[in-house]
Amino acid sequence: MMRWSRLSMPVRFGHGDFASYRNILVLVAALTLLQGAMASLAVVMSLYLLASGVATAGIGFVASAYSAGFLGGTLIAPLEIGRIGHIRAFTLLAGICALVALVLPLAGSAIIGWAVLLAVAGAGSAGMLTAGESWIANAAPPDKRGAILGFYHMVSKTGAIAAPFLVAVALSGLGAFMIVAALFVAALLPIAGTNRSQPELVAAQPFGPRRLMSLAPASAFAAFSAGAVNNSVAQLYPVFAAGVRPEDPAGFAALINGAILLGAMIGLWPIGLLSDRFDRRVIIASAAGIGAVAAAGIALSTAFSAPGVTLLLAALFGAGSLSYYAVAVANAADRARTEDITSMMAGILVIWGIGSVIGPVVAGVMMQLVPGGGGLFVFAAIALTCLALLSLSRMAITPPVPPAARAPFSVSPATSLAIAEFDPRGGDQPDLFAAPASHGQQEPAS
Repeated sequence: MMRWSRLSMPVRFGHGDFASYRNILVLVAALTLLQGAMASLAVVMSLYLLASGVATAGIGFVASAYSAGFLGGTLIAPLEIGRIGHIRAFTLLAGICALVALVLPLAGSAIIGWAVLLAVAGAGSAGMLTAGESWIANAAPPDKRGAILGFYHMVSKTGAIAAPFLVAVALSGLGAFMIVAALFVAALLPIAGTNRSQPELVAAQPFGPRRLMSLAPASAFAAFSAGAVNNSVAQLYPVFAAGVRPEDPAGFAALINGAILLGAMIGLWPIGLLSDRFDRRVIIASAAGIGAVAAAGIALSTAFSAPGVTLLLAALFGAGSLSYYAVAVANAADRARTEDITSMMAGILVIWGIGSVIGPVVAGVMMQLVPGGGGLFVFAAIALTCLALLSLSRMAITPPVPPAARAPFSVSPATSLAIAEFDPRGGDQPDLFAAPASHGQQEPAS
């Protein structure tokens, strides 16, 4: 089986390279706008509810509802996309999400209303990601999927970084909600206007959590922790920002978000390189340890006014905590059969989704117990420390995969089940949304 290294972006654009990127640029543009809409929605949700007097535990509950909707949308979206097609599904869901953003102010401070509406937005966002990413995977030439995934990952993150700044400069009142709605609508325009043919899609069947635990426990622990910690921070960091800079919560929230994501984008590559040379469980533990130390530092920074230090620690947190999920996927891929890798990756994403539902509730309660918003990062520090210890404990139980048997590290964002279609480690594996392959002997659990 041919393998492709995906640790670097192509720096030379010949005619063939440019054609490969040109074919998916419209799709990447749409998903970049979608990432921006999702990031701006988190800022608006947290700051609006906080200003309305909702307790942090209630805000955590609403964030958890969004994550539950996202997980449900991830699982059921392939069926709807297969029924009406990618373009119609993407357009329908973008319209629903935009409508939700405009209706949210009517919910006032009623957390049940917010929870229901954000669950709908979460399901819609997951469906849009599934439609867009499966379409990109279908359009990408097999020998360029690694480079295109890296390109998509880097470009789409710019939307998540930039959008909160738009919210920060929005007009007071309904202006921020209008920006969120506008970004969802903007995301559908490239899709609605494309003349590319759309692929067919049928239902998926990812690995169950029990099977993943038997295959690669360290990866299952890491995926759950990544969902619980990273999604909690992604949804609730504006509340922390409001505690640090109450005079400009949206502006400081945008800076924190940018620092975390930039740290993640920079830290992913060296951590990936190291994971190809050493036991991946050591790298997971090390990245989690870096994230834990940074999170503890951020929590302590609330005791004194040093925004610059907080932002530096936020970048370090992103480099550690937002990078080990991809290493966890690589660790599991090293132990799965080639034909099982796609379903395995989908199963890891489901575990990530379960963690993303549970995490915000716990983090919200912790934020209520620890004043100043620092409870969010206290929760992160505790969870990441536990992950580091669990990963190291697995090393005492099972040996590492020999270096010669490891597939090269690959970018593996936690977005939709369709992201597994990008991964070349499975070679000529069946389509993600086809029936799962029969199961046979696998490598020992790690």
